[in-house]
Amino acid sequence: MSYTSVTFLAFLLGTIIVYYAVPKKIQWVVLLVASYGFYLSTGVEQVIYILATTIFTFGAGRLMQKFRDDNQAKISANDQLTKDEKRQMKKVVTRKVHTVQVIAVLVNLAVLAGVKFTNTIFRNVNELFGFFQWDASLPLVNILVPLGLSYYTFNCIGYLIDVGRGKHAAESNIGKFALFTSFFPMIVQGPLCRFSDVGEQLKQPHKLEYNNLKYGAQLILWGFFKKLVIADRVSAIVLTMFHSQYSGYTGSHVFFAVLAYSFQIYGDFSGGTDICRGAAQMLGINLPENFQRPFFATSMGDYWHRWHMSLGAWMREFVFYPVMLSKPVTRVSKFFRKRFGSHAGKIVPSVAAPFVVFFLIGIWHGITLQRIINGLYHATLISSSVALAPVFKTVTEKLKINTQCFSYRLFQMLRTFFLLAISRIITQAGTLRIALRMIKRLFTSWSWDFITGADGTIYKLGVDQKNMSILFLAIMALLVVGILQEKGVKIRESLAKQNLIFRWLMVLGLLVVVLVYGVYGPDYNAGDFIYAGH
Repeated sequence: MSYTSVTFLAFLLGTIIVYYAVPKKIQWVVLLVASYGFYLSTGVEQVIYILATTIFTFGAGRLMQKFRDDNQAKISANDQLTKDEKRQMKKVVTRKVHTVQVIAVLVNLAVLAGVKFTNTIFRNVNELFGFFQWDASLPLVNILVPLGLSYYTFNCIGYLIDVGRGKHAAESNIGKFALFTSFFPMIVQGPLCRFSDVGEQLKQPHKLEYNNLKYGAQLILWGFFKKLVIADRVSAIVLTMFHSQYSGYTGSHVFFAVLAYSFQIYGDFSGGTDICRGAAQMLGINLPENFQRPFFATSMGDYWHRWHMSLGAWMREFVFYPVMLSKPVTRVSKFFRKRFGSHAGKIVPSVAAPFVVFFLIGIWHGITLQRIINGLYHATLISSSVALAPVFKTVTEKLKINTQCFSYRLFQMLRTFFLLAISRIITQAGTLRIALRMIKRLFTSWSWDFITGADGTIYKLGVDQKNMSILFLAIMALLVVGILQEKGVKIRESLAKQNLIFRWLMVLGLLVVVLVYGVYGPDYNAGDFIYAGH
């Protein structure tokens, strides 16, 4: 059941009606039934995965909680215990909790890796052996990759770590925990959520509020616009340019291909997330924001604070900071501080942590050479920006560059976009060799006639002149909204303050645009989401 289908909208409407009609104490039951109903629509066999993960994670959480509760009960029942005895009892319990936590996290990761990467690893091994003319002949396995696997697995791992750290108690109701892992608005596109935030919201009763319905519906409509009018239309250009004969491309063609892919992936991913967040808001649930206008990022670090924000927050909490504070990194950091000064000591954790994080992000998208190199590329850029920060500061001061003006910010945005362009070529080109050739052409050959459309070839790459004009206007609208939001304007709240006629003209106008130029436009069909939670 695609989020952009009429079926989903009907399903959402039915869920909302029943949800607000039943007694508030069983609203969560309605959401659980709806979530598993949504999941069952993708195939009965897929439910086995999420059900097994839910039961296993719930059990591990309860076991950790039991260790703590039993220990607390023993301490409370015995007034004669000394501080040392209490401290020793706590150490024993902490060790038990840590053991359960590590095992449970590793099991979840093993399932995720096994399902996602087994065939990829076998294929890579076969190709490697074939390169040396050896015969590995590892057979590919027919493994079902369930919907939302990455999202609910990461949510479960975050839950296990939080319970293990004692940040909150383990959930005692398996049904309510099952709702957290399967909540249908966030199962396909995310965002990644913490149980202490979204899990608690799902358990609470919610009354029908007009603003939630209104703002949620508007956000869904905006998501439809980004997905159906922009992403699905521009996908034809991406398909043509990245998956066809590239030998005749100039740097202009390559830049256009990257530009097209940038708007496709943003429109697709952020549009899908808007639909998810809008659907949840109509049910009284506030999901965390996942995108914050990444096109306006002024550095690679800033970009990763704006793009897939929930993944970035998850990685910072559960990977970045633990790596930075780990004993090996701390030990090396102290050595560098003593030998080369305080700044050198700070560089070590700032370099080590990004490399681990982006290596994991790279293989999360797929165990391929291009994905791994792309992850290391991002890590190198972010690490070097930290390491070279004093150098940059000195250069700007000596050259008397005003870093507070618009022109410098524009330079930073263009620089960041260009660095991202290299990244997107690496991941989207057919092979690494093709990627390197396309990157080379960015610096060697350009055709102004192609960029301006004077030679007409720009309209022969999957989208004709009429639809290119529609695409241009849609992207301009997207950028105008982004600029307003960057200036602090809250679009939906501002729209609510306008006169009734103007409000309805804006909403109905956007609806007409989606219906006419989106999925129902000539020769266009709604495509699958690029990131469908696998």
